[in-house]
Amino acid sequence: MASDARLKEEPLETSPRRSTGAGPAAPTTVPKTRRDSALDGLRGLAILLVFIFHYGGGLQSTHPAQRLFGYFTQFSWCGVVLFFALSGFLITGSLWETNRTLHRLRNFYARRALRILPLYITALLATAIAGLLTGAHLLQLKPLLVFVFFLQNFPHLSSYALKTPSPLPLYHFWTLAVEEQFYLIWPVVIFLAHSRRHALRLSIWFFGVCEFFLFSVYTMAPFVGAVTHHLYDYFLLTQGGAIALGCALSLAMGNRASPTGRKPGTHRLIRKYAQPAFFIGLAIYLLAGIACGTFYLAYPVQFWLGLPALSISAAAAIPLVLRTGLPRKIFSWAPLGWLGRISYGFYVFHILLEPLYDRLGAQISHTNTGDYYHIDRALVAFVLTCIVSVISFYFFEMPILSLKRFFPVNASLPWGEPIVTTPRSHRRLSK
Repeated sequence: MASDARLKEEPLETSPRRSTGAGPAAPTTVPKTRRDSALDGLRGLAILLVFIFHYGGGLQSTHPAQRLFGYFTQFSWCGVVLFFALSGFLITGSLWETNRTLHRLRNFYARRALRILPLYITALLATAIAGLLTGAHLLQLKPLLVFVFFLQNFPHLSSYALKTPSPLPLYHFWTLAVEEQFYLIWPVVIFLAHSRRHALRLSIWFFGVCEFFLFSVYTMAPFVGAVTHHLYDYFLLTQGGAIALGCALSLAMGNRASPTGRKPGTHRLIRKYAQPAFFIGLAIYLLAGIACGTFYLAYPVQFWLGLPALSISAAAAIPLVLRTGLPRKIFSWAPLGWLGRISYGFYVFHILLEPLYDRLGAQISHTNTGDYYHIDRALVAFVLTCIVSVISFYFFEMPILSLKRFFPVNASLPWGEPIVTTPRSHRRLSK
């Protein structure tokens, strides 16, 4: 079962000093920027899609409108792909801008640990305690060790990890394993790259390796025609393509705080082709889903063709919301951005507390089946998850995140102002 991954909340600070090549290095004055509201909104959409995937239902309904919504629910697992692309985009920008600073690896991993581990470990402890309180023996909790080492997406280990005898489920944590495995390696690769273009090529190469892996595994005879979960469905090389494209996008767009004001040629190409890439990638996956009879990631062709196409679409969505226009206005909507801010806690709790939501939904609707049950359960789950996530964010996560000040990094990219699209008539006049 698919789930989500959350986005890193890297603070946007000032740009590093840059040298003009003549005399001492002069500081480039870049005002301290705030979080980009549109990126928060895009993150909010991603977590909302994941929630709909788990609580939407609808395909079993006798009402045509609800059945139609059920097909959207099937497809809404794509929120995971959007999370991965956003993650690669934000973190790689920060890594590159920190490339020549002191203690860069230490600071990166310390900040990752402060962001991920406290809530993650708390969830594991809650799962263990709930298991012991419901009659499990300590030795029966051994599968939790798989989660401790972020190996829950490995073949065979994924099914073993889910055998933990606890009423609190952790099946959505496979996405955390994908990201943590990627970021165990990626910072070293970035710091060894001798130029931005070199790092860009490496990220594209990683996407190519993922596509080769998908084609090799999902066209092999044992997988052809299979519709069940496969051994490699949650593996890093299966799901890592979207992260790699997010990394490539960040490197290709470059730092808009350049002293000369120039942008790399790849930045202009992305601005030009982001919209067609978004729609073409989305169309390819939808056509693959129609051919397979399901929009859920199930058949081999959806893995080796549809998933890479959807990864391209997810990465293309980022520059679309970073430039002025209607998409930016939509994703700058405050409630969507607020949901994006609390998305990590929302990610953890919307499944961890699922048994509670099931019980409350059944009590309110006086049944555990049917349309009204699914609606009541979804409403209860959304409201309570928001409440718990807000409490977690402000009273647990934020005090810990304040320790990041001891591990400073440079801004990922100075997104303080949106990318302004200059009208063609103005461009002609300026020549």
